Amino acid sequence: MVKVAEIKQENIILAAIALFTEKGLEQTSMEAISKKAEVSKRTLYKYYPTKDSLFSMIIERLFSNIHTIADVQFNTTTSVKSQLTAIAETEVKLLCSDEFLSLARMVLSECMRSSKSATIMQEKIQDLEGCIGLTQWIEAGIAANKLDVAYPKVASEQFFASIKAIIFWPQILVHLPPANAEEQQIAIETSVTQFLCTYLKE
Repeated sequence: MVKVAEIKQENIILAAIALFTEKGLEQTSMEAISKKAEVSKRTLYKYYPTKDSLFSMIIERLFSNIHTIADVQFNTTTSVKSQLTAIAETEVKLLCSDEFLSLARMVLSECMRSSKSATIMQEKIQDLEGCIGLTQWIEAGIAANKLDVAYPKVASEQFFASIKAIIFWPQILVHLPPANAEEQQIAIETSVTQFLCTYLKE
């Protein structure tokens, strides 16, 4: 059963997202957030003492699903292509979700408005970098003599960047609708093929 406290915290987060999207973090008051969330200011400050703490929590929500690929393990008995395809499919599912796209637009817009918000964002990204499992997966592939990669972290970033170029940035920058099934498949196949052509050990 959902607790009243959890409902209040969720209402606060949703109110902050709506107001930050509309006005930006700097122009939004804590009073406005409490009013929209229909909670007292005392309750608001109990959970989130500052707007920065709220923004940080929103960023955490944005990246929370990244943990779905955090524990991916390299399997020496399964083809590299099938493993990489599964990782790409997980990433595509995340990037195409309405919640993720909405949060991403708000967070990136706020970071462009404010250097302080951008700093919070960068700090949170650094905290989460260790949770992203593709780099570790690549390192395990190297150890298993399946991959030839000089810079695993760069290869990981290239892989995700190739996906985002097709099904994330167009939606964020020019507000295209979420990628359809065909576009998603193109993103998956293209990223996997590029990676294998570059790094698969013959």
